[in-house]
Amino acid sequence: MGSKLGFDVHKHYLHVKHPQGFVITPETARDLWAEIGKLCRENGLHKVLVEADRPERRLDTMSAFDSGRILAESTSGLTVAICYRDYEFDDISTFFKTVAQNRGVNIEFFNDLDAARKWLDVDTGENAAGSQ
Repeated sequence: MGSKLGFDVHKHYLHVKHPQGFVITPETARDLWAEIGKLCRENGLHKVLVEADRPERRLDTMSAFDSGRILAESTSGLTVAICYRDYEFDDISTFFKTVAQNRGVNIEFFNDLDAARKWLDVDTGENAAGSQ
């Protein structure tokens, strides 16, 4: 898990890639949302694609609330597609999403990267070109 997050700034969106074995904790979520908000403000972006293969989540209901609140404080007004392959979205995931949405973030969960890109309305041809 020593690998770092990958941030690719594209023309119309920010693509965030979690390293293999990424663990979602209150601390990693807080740091992630803060960095995403900073990069989007710096680059004038309003769309974010977060991608990972089967991350492990260590959040209870209260920390999921805090994570959704911090997401909204850091990224209010953004559209965020979270694509976690081989991951079961559950009641805590739904609660996190509701907290963020109630605070101005348009957010959706996906298991399929193409579906996430389509929902986010980003040019998949741009993805082949790589980051700026």
